[in-house]
Amino acid sequence: MRHDLAAEEQLIHRLMVGEAGALREFYREQAPRLLKWLSSRVKNDEDAQELVHDTFLHLIDSLPVFRSRSSLTTYLYGIAKHEVADYWRKKYAKKAILTVPFVDQIYTERVYSAKKTAARVEQAYRQLLPQERWMLVWKYEEARSVAEIARRLGISLKAAESRLFRARLAFQKAYGD
Repeated sequence: MRHDLAAEEQLIHRLMVGEAGALREFYREQAPRLLKWLSSRVKNDEDAQELVHDTFLHLIDSLPVFRSRSSLTTYLYGIAKHEVADYWRKKYAKKAILTVPFVDQIYTERVYSAKKTAARVEQAYRQLLPQERWMLVWKYEEARSVAEIARRLGISLKAAESRLFRARLAFQKAYGD
């Protein structure tokens, strides 16, 4: 079932104000297709089902930064792509170190276990505000320029640089705790 623009705007508003029925409605509509899409990428049905739930949780967390430049479904699948990346990063712990280019600045002890380091990186990400996490994801995982991030958020280049700087500091603090 495709939403027309007015119906989608209404759904987005209902989601942003926390109307439980809106999330159930969108979930029922999108979850089966999303599960099929995720299953083709992770090859494990239980993991794919967990990723569906994680994707919807992150959708709710990131709604404040959603600017309606794409459909809500497109945005949902963008989040799902990040969830798949996180899944494989957890599965192959050494890759987690590579996704955070400044980890060498904050990790001064010798790395004995890539799995342990990956778990610490994931734990630090979970402690960040959604806006901080997305800034780091866009910059380091998607390799977006600061100018592109600024355009995406509808803010000035200086504001984007400032937010990215604060996101890095927040990550460093969370990682060090």
